[in-house]
Amino acid sequence: MLELGAVALLVMAVMMGATAYGRHRSMSAADALYEAESLPAASAERVEKLKEVASSYARYFAGKKAMMDLGLYYMSEGKNAEAEEQFLKLSDGSRNQPMLRIAALHKLAEIKLANDDPAAAADIYRKAAADPSNLISKASELMAASCLEKVGDYKAAEDLYKMIIEDAGEQDKGVRAVSEERLLWLTANGHI
Repeated sequence: MLELGAVALLVMAVMMGATAYGRHRSMSAADALYEAESLPAASAERVEKLKEVASSYARYFAGKKAMMDLGLYYMSEGKNAEAEEQFLKLSDGSRNQPMLRIAALHKLAEIKLANDDPAAAADIYRKAAADPSNLISKASELMAASCLEKVGDYKAAEDLYKMIIEDAGEQDKGVRAVSEERLLWLTANGHI
């Protein structure tokens, strides 16, 4: 009986230590991110500090925020390959921060559009729309439908617009209205 009590005490001590360590790492990550964000915008020093935070604290929110900031910086500099790398890491590793994951997926789709690949962008938007934690899934579907139009897949765009109209809730009134307009435009121009 004494051995069972000792094992339970040891398990509790390990759990408390792990919790304290996690809290310490999270606070360290937040401090490091604050330091990076305090540096002049777009400076080489800030970019290097963001890389350090993203690498050292990738599991914590501050590390994921650093990845997002790096991706946005690279996009603004026209370095789409580097931006894509950051957004891929973020979208693959952000199950606990679903909106960061969705934002990263949307940025990946924007990069595909900038690289003149609307078909790939549509696939990424559809992936974002299918994520059960996506709070803006109808907006993601709308963007996918727009990309489908760009590649000339009017039937798939029509189907997606109709699905949006049918499934949109009260909070999606704007998305529904745009979908209805796009359907009218496709019909008026003889695409469907």
